[in-house]
Amino acid sequence: MSEQTASIRILHVDDEPGFADLVATYLQREDDRFEIELASNASDGLDRLDDAEFDCIVSDHDMPGQNGIEFLETVRDDHPDLPFILFTGKGSEEVASEAISAGVTDYLQKGSGTHQYTVLANRIRNVVEKWHTEQEAERIRTRLEAITENSNDAILTIDAGSTIRFVNRAAEELFGYEQDTLVGEPLTTLIPPRHRDTHREAIEQYLETGERTIDWKAVEFHGQHRDGHEIPLSVSFNEFEEDDEIRFVGVLRDISDRVRMEEDLRERERRFRQMAENLQEIVWMTDPEKEELIYVNDAYEEIWGRSAETLYEDPRAFIDAVHPEDRDRIEDALEAQATGAYEEEYRIIRPDGEIRWVNDRTVPIENDAGEVYRIVGITSDVTERKEREQEHDRLLDLLDHTERIADVGGWEIDPETEDVFWSDHLFEMLGWDADEEPPLDGALDVYLEEDRARVENAVQEAIAAGDAFDVQARFRRRDGDVRRFRIRGEPTLDDGDVVTLRGAVQDITEQKRREQELRDEEQFVQSIYNALPDPLYAFDTDGSPIRWNVRLEEVTGYTSDETREMHVTDFVPADEVEEVARKFQQVLEDETPVTFESAIRTKKGERIPYEFTGGPLKDADGELIGVTGIGRDIQERKERERELQERNERLNEFASIVSHDLQTPLNVVEGRIELAREECDSEHLDQADTALDRMTRILEDVLWLAREGRDIGSTEPVALQSAVESAWNLVSECANDAELRYADDEGGLPTIQADTDRLSQLLENLLGNAVEHGGDNVTITVGELDDGFYVEDDGPGVPAEKREKLFEVGYSTNEGGTGFGMSIVKRVADAHGWDIRVTDSSEGGARFEISGVEFN
Repeated sequence: MSEQTASIRILHVDDEPGFADLVATYLQREDDRFEIELASNASDGLDRLDDAEFDCIVSDHDMPGQNGIEFLETVRDDHPDLPFILFTGKGSEEVASEAISAGVTDYLQKGSGTHQYTVLANRIRNVVEKWHTEQEAERIRTRLEAITENSNDAILTIDAGSTIRFVNRAAEELFGYEQDTLVGEPLTTLIPPRHRDTHREAIEQYLETGERTIDWKAVEFHGQHRDGHEIPLSVSFNEFEEDDEIRFVGVLRDISDRVRMEEDLRERERRFRQMAENLQEIVWMTDPEKEELIYVNDAYEEIWGRSAETLYEDPRAFIDAVHPEDRDRIEDALEAQATGAYEEEYRIIRPDGEIRWVNDRTVPIENDAGEVYRIVGITSDVTERKEREQEHDRLLDLLDHTERIADVGGWEIDPETEDVFWSDHLFEMLGWDADEEPPLDGALDVYLEEDRARVENAVQEAIAAGDAFDVQARFRRRDGDVRRFRIRGEPTLDDGDVVTLRGAVQDITEQKRREQELRDEEQFVQSIYNALPDPLYAFDTDGSPIRWNVRLEEVTGYTSDETREMHVTDFVPADEVEEVARKFQQVLEDETPVTFESAIRTKKGERIPYEFTGGPLKDADGELIGVTGIGRDIQERKERERELQERNERLNEFASIVSHDLQTPLNVVEGRIELAREECDSEHLDQADTALDRMTRILEDVLWLAREGRDIGSTEPVALQSAVESAWNLVSECANDAELRYADDEGGLPTIQADTDRLSQLLENLLGNAVEHGGDNVTITVGELDDGFYVEDDGPGVPAEKREKLFEVGYSTNEGGTGFGMSIVKRVADAHGWDIRVTDSSEGGARFEISGVEFN
């Protein structure tokens, strides 16, 4: 039976039989390969594990006797690799950390709804497939060892000190040493004395710099047999790691027969030279590695204008005469000569300054063993032909033109046929396959609809009037990412008619983001020096004060004259000096703001906790001249933080109890209702389902407020319009002909700095509130403020006397509401540092304004 149809045996250990039965029912619906055995505790589970083989264990955490982690540790004693998933209603970082330390394969917290069983089924399939894959890898390793021992080529490994660590049986036959006697010996045992120093130097250089002195594939050199005679070898070797140390593996092949054949071929080369003496083209012959010039005729001196002796001394000396603009290309192409794929045209500069074009083509010569042992080339002077081939300059001109206009993606339009050409990199920028090059109308369709007309008009005007253009537009890649492009174009005219329109597309998304950051930074610095109640300061690059406000003197107690003679570290306690100096240097090196907590040391020796924000200070020319910043007194905040810590601990305890004691019964009820519907249809089930939904929503809102409503994670740039659209997709399923609009007909909402998940909760609650209270056919409008955004509707609005209570926990004007929605909105806004207020909309409905938002 194949892996796709083989059964997957699962041992599910859970002390709640009703829930365990429910899990088994849903898992088998998800995958008919699942065969599930149930155990009510860890002891029962261990007995089942002794009697049968399983592909995966799924276990609860809180159980009588051993808990889930203790059960896991016992299982690992005899089954160190068996997949083990901790599926528990008690979720915390501590439990997760202990589970990981004990060797858990995966960790999943029980939630509400039947979707959790789909997630659990996917996790089971993933861990079992990975386990089976690892077992197969071990079988492959075993087979590889068998292949190594039976190889006809000698295989050996050495460590970084060139000590032999392994040899196979073929090495014994090749060098005359027994396998055991070679292990532990230096590699130089197998190398003739004249080559040993070169080997040591190459190994030392590679370990020190990572640079290879030679190619590591099919290297030819001589080895030394135990009886002293030399053996011509072809060696390929590579690097790997073993036990966190560098190792090298080499495959050695005896090429004695091939060397003898090469000697026979030298006579053929002599006859080749006689043939080439009277040709006008340059005829030359080298070894494949270009280390030795075997022959070059007199035409080289005629065309290159240089002595052939220089070429015999250095077979690559001809490169010195290659035009600088062609040199890199030719050097890169030389590697292809040994495969027969080499033919290049390039310019050379003769000693008298004359530039000539040559055509250089090669033929690899193989010996009787089918190995390339010589490269024969013919080089012709094609200067006159190149001068006649001006039409080929169009391709070069396109490349030069594109590089001059922009440094990213190039394009070209033929106005007569409307054919479009895109460069390879432009395809990559757009996320298109290279075989999808569209006609002109399709090429313009790549831009967002609201920006498309701007680009189309620019292109058509350029074709009609012969004018260059420079526009910006947004493009949505196929992966959903919206990028902002700068599109520039310039026409090529022939007798006043546009015959070609060429241009470039530059991705300026990051540039726009940086410009916004710089504007924000400028406003931030300005606001610092206007915030007079807090200590303001500026220090030069040596740490000496150059500007400060009166508040700094009031807090520290130092006079103006005393402050002027101090250093930045003189304002902080001795135990903070090192950290403050490091932060100061960080601003100077990175030229980016930093925020950190420290303390001010007053003249009297008092210690006052402060939060400092510092940034680079630059002059009018943009030169860095120091660091400027502000300090904020956080004594009261520190007290509040201690109080909040105690309250948060109580809230976490409450959330744990609610999650563990209520979530599992609710899951059982929800599952039983769904199973009952399959057996009968009763209005009592609908009422029970409605009550269960409300209980679930209340539980989820209470848990969110208790666990997640206080803080947010790291923020990132979020496209506000995309977030609104995602939230509306969820809310609109319950809307009665409600409509979502934007104040700007083209959308155009900004990108903001936010926690993605929390922003989604805020938008879902605001849009849901408008649908719930706005009535049928309500119209909801989202728009941009100077420092934020708003959501408003044309419903009945919120009376002024009720607006203060609107954000209180448990307050709801709708029968059946949880009373948590607007409280969650307020918590999310506060956690971001935003302000939220409710007022009347332009249509008389409710308008929620969120301000203090950071734009990107």
